[in-house]
Amino acid sequence: MISHFRYSLFTVLKVLNQKDSFGPDSGFLFKYISTSSVECKPGSLFIPLKDKRDGHDFIPDAISRGADYFLCEKGNPILHKLSESDKSKAILVKDSLASLGILAQFHKNRFSPLIIAVTGSSGKTTTKELVGNLFRFLPKSSLVVTEKNYNNEIGVPFTLFRITESTQVVVCEMGMNHRGEIARLSRIANPNIALITNIGSAHIEYLKKPENIALEKADITEGMNEAGILFLPEDAAYLSEVKTYLKKKKKNLMFWKQSEKSDLKILKESKEGFLLSYRGHQVHWKIPGIALLSNVRGMLAIGEYLKLPEAHLVNAIETYHPPDKRMNIQKKHYTIINDTYNANPESMESSILASVQIASGKPLVWVLGTMKELGKYSKHYHKKIGVVLKDFPEGILLTYGKDAKEIANARKIGFNLSFDETEEGRILLVKWIKDHASKGTVILVKGSRSMKMETLVADWEE
Repeated sequence: MISHFRYSLFTVLKVLNQKDSFGPDSGFLFKYISTSSVECKPGSLFIPLKDKRDGHDFIPDAISRGADYFLCEKGNPILHKLSESDKSKAILVKDSLASLGILAQFHKNRFSPLIIAVTGSSGKTTTKELVGNLFRFLPKSSLVVTEKNYNNEIGVPFTLFRITESTQVVVCEMGMNHRGEIARLSRIANPNIALITNIGSAHIEYLKKPENIALEKADITEGMNEAGILFLPEDAAYLSEVKTYLKKKKKNLMFWKQSEKSDLKILKESKEGFLLSYRGHQVHWKIPGIALLSNVRGMLAIGEYLKLPEAHLVNAIETYHPPDKRMNIQKKHYTIINDTYNANPESMESSILASVQIASGKPLVWVLGTMKELGKYSKHYHKKIGVVLKDFPEGILLTYGKDAKEIANARKIGFNLSFDETEEGRILLVKWIKDHASKGTVILVKGSRSMKMETLVADWEE
């Protein structure tokens, strides 16, 4: 990733508590900050990060592309491989990822926009986009919304780097895999308002038990000041634990009502979505699936709290468009519901119910891949999806991947077929649809990101 970054080397050193050993060169003015060596250009500060590969290994490449200086973790062996000239461009730090966050927080603190943070087990991106829609009346330069799903310890800093003196509102999505990540992101962004969409089972492999997931989400308040406020659905799982946890931290909570108890009511349901009523306004929500209405209600709760005009709230609903690979309905030979971006038990159930609404009696096939990061709970949650599918015996179930077979095992009724997560299995699955699915068949495709379910969609669209 790369962003504009107009700071001097002296400022960077000061922010990172590093000694200025660069002499006159410390007046050098950066133009960009980048975590990708490929994107580096003259005027860049390169931040090498450790992932599957160590970003330090790409420091020579970054320099060759024009990076003027780079961070380097103390003791990294790359220092012994660089020329003396290249070594002179190193800014030694303890942790390059933490340093990225420190620089982003410094940049953010120069300005004073309203910062709204969104997290949850599912529905984060939908809710982030809805909340962003609340402020589309502002000039484009006044609003910063997380792009795509750049919601981790790299993406959040780069969202904050987009803040300028014109920025009035920042809507920042925050995701996590392991305990402590949400708290770190919150301390970097210091949100004024935060929202938890729901508390489900995503990433339970790393957090060990559901209660830990709830507390991890609640840590989105960690960087808030005393005036900050957290919004949650009234029916959130482990709500009593969250209340107790945050009461000790003296955090402010507000809850939005669900279902027909709220001001948002369903007037009519169709395969195209819902006709809704909100405080006397008729509103069209063009996304099937009743579970997503909780995200809409969360957005409304924030809009009402900020006392925005009702017209802005209604417009936020009606102008929403789902991001890529999230409930994208593609009508060609088949009606494919491309929901391949990711999957966890809650989003899987939501998408299944939405597919039934979309099909409205037409032939329906579910192509469901394994849900990852469930650890010892994997069998339990896959079986739970199979139980959900028992209510719809007419549909055809095709599973892809080892753990996904448990969905078919639990469903038992109807037509169920399982395919291995191999190239042969993928080819057979693609062929089965082409051989057996008639024109107009509604096909839901969903699975975890690593399952690459979108490749199936591409084959069926040829």
